[in-house]
Amino acid sequence: MTTMANEFSPVVKLSNISKVYGFINALKKINITINEGETVGLVGNNGAGKSTLLKVISLLVKPTYGKIELFGSELKEDIHLFKKEIGILLSNPFFYEDMTGRENLEFFLRMNKRSPNPEETVDEIVAQNNLKLYIDRPTHELSTGMIKKLEIIRAILPKFPKLLLLDEPFSGLDVENKQFLNNLITQRKSNKTVILCSHDFNSVNNLCSKVFYLEKGKILRSLVPTEFSYFLNKPPELNQKETSA
Repeated sequence: MTTMANEFSPVVKLSNISKVYGFINALKKINITINEGETVGLVGNNGAGKSTLLKVISLLVKPTYGKIELFGSELKEDIHLFKKEIGILLSNPFFYEDMTGRENLEFFLRMNKRSPNPEETVDEIVAQNNLKLYIDRPTHELSTGMIKKLEIIRAILPKFPKLLLLDEPFSGLDVENKQFLNNLITQRKSNKTVILCSHDFNSVNNLCSKVFYLEKGKILRSLVPTEFSYFLNKPPELNQKETSA
């Protein structure tokens, strides 16, 4: 099922965003607009700039140049108000290994002031998402798939955010939890926006209303659903020629 774009207002607008690390241009003059309710993919090989772009959108990384607008407003000095509306799953997230899954989630809610009653919020999310079998075990005892599901749950606490950012979300998931993530994305409210980052086009193309193809810090092509299969079935060198045109 593909989540279709709608006529809602822009949630993310990037104008000439560049990010430089020393002599490395990680992002080069990125210009994109993502509307409310869209599911958008950022696709490209490792090192293409996908994760850096996601971190810029999440306000974890400040761009070297360019302008960011979120939820229809330019960023202000107090970016905390913007961050409260964003959930993010990073490719290398962190859990305290000697704490249980429950304790980690409650700690996250307290530290980020996202719930007046963290215990009650976590109890609800445990009941809703079938986590009872392992939520009270130390996280160092959990499998990769269990940890990944907890990471996804943490990204949407205390409720599905206005903007959800997912970096390689399908990596490490078994079939059951891939379906869980698919359902989470496709069954959300229509005014919630999701950005998926992946090196594997096949893992995101069925979910997205738009895909940006990145290479060497640049967006080389923007694709809509009618172009997905055509792009997938072409030889890599032909795709390269088209995206460079």
